[in-house]
Amino acid sequence: MAAIADLSALVNRLTGGNSGTPENLDFFKTSRIAGTADVAPIVGRLSSMWKWDGWPNPGGATPGAVAVPTRATAGALAQTNPGGGREKWLVGGGVTGLVAGTVILYDRLLHIGGLSGTTTTAQTVGGTLTRNTGGVGNQIWVEIYTQIGATSTTITSSYTDDAGNAGNTTTAVAFGNTGFREVSRIIKLPLAAGDRGVQAVASVTVLATTGTAGNFGVTVARPLAYFQVTQAGLGPWSSMIDGAPIPEIDTDACLAMVWVPATTTGPEIHGMLTMLEA
Repeated sequence: MAAIADLSALVNRLTGGNSGTPENLDFFKTSRIAGTADVAPIVGRLSSMWKWDGWPNPGGATPGAVAVPTRATAGALAQTNPGGGREKWLVGGGVTGLVAGTVILYDRLLHIGGLSGTTTTAQTVGGTLTRNTGGVGNQIWVEIYTQIGATSTTITSSYTDDAGNAGNTTTAVAFGNTGFREVSRIIKLPLAAGDRGVQAVASVTVLATTGTAGNFGVTVARPLAYFQVTQAGLGPWSSMIDGAPIPEIDTDACLAMVWVPATTTGPEIHGMLTMLEA
């Protein structure tokens, strides 16, 4: 962010000077999908907000074939792209809601759906990233769209790491049964020791059948910021200009959110992101 020399220059851009083009993006998400309540969250287990109702965009569709979502994809927060050869930066944000928890803001780099909880051979992911292609900071998430089975097993992924090494394998994690099979559940796949990110995902493999095919997918995600709802109706404003990293918002980034619940009550999330160009 070399284009901003000091705090005075930052304030200048935040107030519209020097083509800062500040944007305050207000958003709302509720744990309902097409008007129907999503399954109750489990404390500490990640819940995808991708298909949740709200604005700027309504809930996203269940992915089919592998694709690269963008700011224009239904479910994304739909920020404005930077202009004039400038870059976009997140300098602050805050959320509040009906219940306590944490919101993870991320760039949804690639996704696929239509995978089965009963297939025990490698299921192809593929696709090509168009943002953060170097891979550092990118994560592999399993995202459940239709409930899979009640039999416990594990899942792994074959991927290319941030150094371009193909054929690496994630650590096996629990898949299927309570806490690891419900709609909207996100299960993170830990990378091999020493890897800092992902350039591509070749496939995922379910070790043994969960008993029900359901519908799950793989999302390549780049987390950008964490925002806390400390208690019902309260959420502190988080500033990225007083010591926290200032995340870059890539052109066409598909900004989306994950809910980390502190209760079993589905939330309604109200928030705002402050961004500028430099």
